[in-house]
Amino acid sequence: MDIKKIFEDPRVKMLEEDIAQWNNGCSYNDEECHVMEYLLLSRRRVLAELNVYDDDMKRLLTEFNEALRKACTELYHRVIVTYEKLSKQEEDFGELEVDGKIFLDFEYSPLHPIQTQRAKEVWDALTQGFQKLYDDGCAWPLYIRGGETPAGPRGLLEWLGMEDENDNWNEGLDREWSKDMHLVQPFHNLYDHLNFSLYDLIFVREFNLEVNVKYDGNILIANGKEPHQ
Repeated sequence: MDIKKIFEDPRVKMLEEDIAQWNNGCSYNDEECHVMEYLLLSRRRVLAELNVYDDDMKRLLTEFNEALRKACTELYHRVIVTYEKLSKQEEDFGELEVDGKIFLDFEYSPLHPIQTQRAKEVWDALTQGFQKLYDDGCAWPLYIRGGETPAGPRGLLEWLGMEDENDNWNEGLDREWSKDMHLVQPFHNLYDHLNFSLYDLIFVREFNLEVNVKYDGNILIANGKEPHQ
């Protein structure tokens, strides 16, 4: 897999140059956001045509999937621990709700073979506000209130989309190549519903975890976006 050659494709270069230019001067009005969403989608489609389904790609995607699963598991338990701790306090601030979100690292991965300013601008555009679905992060909404278990009665496995041992969220990939990878639902969300390409994801190993505490619908404590490695 020659990633540098892939990013030298004229279509990719043209789209990334446009994305970087728009990202630098964008004021985030509706028209500019629409243009950026179109550019990001077009880039993802071109890169999907250039996917290389070889052993290197499989190894890197497996490592990303495992890192994502571990970070999601940590967030899930943080939400539960935070809720249990606050629910035992004597103060009554109203109905307690704790929610959690997971995001890809805001910083462009130093592991990526492409370390140009253009690549960093594209990563900024992908992660900093042009994808409305990404406002909730990589995964389905995660919250706990009234003592209920986050994501339903099956808990963590249900939230990850891994209730069955054969679950594998590999839509959009070569099915034969990826049939045994056990990809989690948050990967599917990033790859199939957002505008991240495989080449954007496979070098990510760090994530940001956000936990918010609400009383009667009002955010009282924002735990911030803490790094996970």
